[in-house]
Amino acid sequence: MFTHSECVRLIGSPERGRRAMVSIDGRVPIRLACVILDSGDLLIPVGADRSLVRSAVGRPVTVEFAQGDRQGNIGWIVIGVGLARPMRHHDPPVPLPRTTVTATMTAPFENGIRVNIARFSGDWRGTIA
Repeated sequence: MFTHSECVRLIGSPERGRRAMVSIDGRVPIRLACVILDSGDLLIPVGADRSLVRSAVGRPVTVEFAQGDRQGNIGWIVIGVGLARPMRHHDPPVPLPRTTVTATMTAPFENGIRVNIARFSGDWRGTIA
């Protein structure tokens, strides 16, 4: 099992931008791009469509990050739980880290949610206890 701190280092390395499966208030997870902050909190931009922000604010959020090998086998999995709040203008780091994920994001960081992560847990080969 990985500790919370180990999970933050793992998902933030080598890039701070990743795609994750995000479930808001127990709904069906959707794959979204996010940026991992040093604190472990996540920023998820949504562009001009505020419907995700309205439906997420104040609700519990579960995120799942997985890293696999070239054969498609899961190498590790990290699951986090937290609470969503609207992203504020001072939330995105300046400058925004350039990663393969943030470089291809279609939604600008003007609008989105910040997930205040309460806890991450993770393990090798996707066996979360």
